[in-house]
Amino acid sequence: MRRRRWDYEDWPSENRRWGLWLAGGTALLAICYILGIWTGAALTRGSSQTTVEYVPPQTGNTTSTSGSLTPIPGVEDTTIVTEIYNRVKNSIFTITAVSGGKPTSSDAEEDIGTAFLIDHNGDLLTNAHVVGSATTVQVSGDNRQFVGRVIDADQLDDLAIVRIPAPKSLQPLPLGSVKSLQPGSLVIAIGNPFELTSSVSSGIVSGLNRSMSESNGHVMNGMIQTDAPLNPGNSGGPLLNAAGQVVGINTLIESPIEGSIGIGFAIPIDRFLQLEPSLLAGKPVAHAWLGIEGMDIDSLMQQALNLPVSSGVYVTEVTKGGPAAKAGLRGDSNAAKLDSLSQSANPYAAMKGDGDIIVGIDGKSVTSIEQLTQYINQDEPGQMVTLTVLRGGKTLHVRVTLGTWPSGQNP
Repeated sequence: MRRRRWDYEDWPSENRRWGLWLAGGTALLAICYILGIWTGAALTRGSSQTTVEYVPPQTGNTTSTSGSLTPIPGVEDTTIVTEIYNRVKNSIFTITAVSGGKPTSSDAEEDIGTAFLIDHNGDLLTNAHVVGSATTVQVSGDNRQFVGRVIDADQLDDLAIVRIPAPKSLQPLPLGSVKSLQPGSLVIAIGNPFELTSSVSSGIVSGLNRSMSESNGHVMNGMIQTDAPLNPGNSGGPLLNAAGQVVGINTLIESPIEGSIGIGFAIPIDRFLQLEPSLLAGKPVAHAWLGIEGMDIDSLMQQALNLPVSSGVYVTEVTKGGPAAKAGLRGDSNAAKLDSLSQSANPYAAMKGDGDIIVGIDGKSVTSIEQLTQYINQDEPGQMVTLTVLRGGKTLHVRVTLGTWPSGQNP
């Protein structure tokens, strides 16, 4: 997708056009205009001639001879990214976290990311993977150096709060909502890609409500997809809308080369607002846990395992002692064989096809793992849900009391 530009480089440059009288069998008349400083044009076509009307560059739109309005971007629109950048840059910081030992140790590793001010107490919002396991981090910004204290870090939502003795003169960034966005909306990212501090990039919203799987099996829902260039070091930085409000926290890129190829993702600021009281208080954030491993069913899987449906979640394995196991859910009898398969092997050949199939939760249809986890992520530990399950040609309604997600477990 082509990135939106705000300098409008395709406007006509200064030039001169000379018209010529052309003679024909029916005496066609053309009028010559000398173009000096005119930069926009509105064209209307009549039945027998073409009228060209030039408009000065300060005009935001123009009226054609038919009376309709044709928008022409004003010069002031080209400065929107610069204006927002200058307004917020002093409230955006570089985070350096040391893990694996003391800074002087050979085992020490540095993680560098971005954070931004969210209140007058000196609280900065960033990604949990930026601070890692550190309890204190180095913070730089506004031509100053600070030692930041990690107040809380929610690894599953990838959000963390770092507190610094920020000057009262610094203004927190205004927080907006993902609801202000739609595909094609302008967004602006500010951060420290490859340690190039205070770098700004812009683009558009490429998609909304995306889901991304983490290495621990947790699925992050509601993500903002953008083509604004993001690179290592942008993590934790703000994604802003055209009003200068934070609508997301830049968190990852989808790239085989670990660099920007036009697909980046941001956590919606709405998710932080839901967790803000717990994070600021330093309280652990509890996440609901079902305790299964599964696969999305498609027509190929349906045919290979002779399944009764072409969509849903096929349960390959249930976690021993987990909520699903306690409720009696069953995985595939040959699930143990899946762990020893090579990446090129056909997983369907190793499975027996007798695992449970989840097709609904609390009366709502489920067609994929993404959809199932989206519903569970909205629930609380200890909450009971009813799963609609297909087993041996029968439809069952299985009640499961959700547990609390333990570290390193699957959904």
